[in-house]
Amino acid sequence: MNGLRKQEQYHHGDLKASVLKRSAEIISEQGIEALSLRAVARDLGVSHGAPNRHFKSKADLLATLAADIWQKMQNATLAAAKNLESADPKHYLNALGRGYLRWALENRSEFQAISHPDLRRYADDNVRSAQDEFLAVIRKAVVAAQKKGRHAKVDSNVLTLYTNSVPFGCAMILSNDMHKVDAAGIDREQLIAELIELVVPLE
Repeated sequence: MNGLRKQEQYHHGDLKASVLKRSAEIISEQGIEALSLRAVARDLGVSHGAPNRHFKSKADLLATLAADIWQKMQNATLAAAKNLESADPKHYLNALGRGYLRWALENRSEFQAISHPDLRRYADDNVRSAQDEFLAVIRKAVVAAQKKGRHAKVDSNVLTLYTNSVPFGCAMILSNDMHKVDAAGIDREQLIAELIELVVPLE
C-alpha cells in the first residue's frame, strides 16, 4: 500500500490503531528508545504531524499503548474461559492459561512490548488498577482449583506466582526464539494445550 492510499485509509479513523500497532513493533524490534512519533509516521507513510492528532507526545503514546495492549491481553485471557461447559475450577484456570499463552504467541510484538519494563513504567493508575483486578481474578481461580486438589498444600501466594510465571516464561522464550520446538506433528494449539496441561492438569 502506498502512502497516498494509507492516508486515505487513515482519514476513516484507522490511524490511531495503526500508530499503536507500529509502535509495538518498533519496541519489539528495536527497543523503546527507537520509538518516536516521527519514526512511526515515516514508517506508516503519513505526514510527520499526523500521529499528533491522537497523541500529544511520546509519553502520551506510550501510556495509551500500555493501556491498549493490557486490555487486549486481559480480554483474550478472560474470553478463553467464558463459555466453558465444565464448572470445575481447574478447567477454568486451565482455560485462562491457554487464552493468555495463545494471545501472547499470536501477538508477538504486543506481548514483547507490554513485557518491556520501560513501557510498564508508563502505565497510568487505571491500568495499574486493572492489573490488580485481573491478578485478583487469577488468584481466585488458583485458590478455587487448589480447593479441588491442585497442589493443596502449597501456599496460595507461591502457587499464584508459579501459575502466572510458567505461561509468561513460555511466551517469552518462544516469542524471542530462545527455544526451537520441533514443529513436526504438533501445531500451535496443541503446544499451548500441552504446556498449560503441565501447569494445570485436568485429570
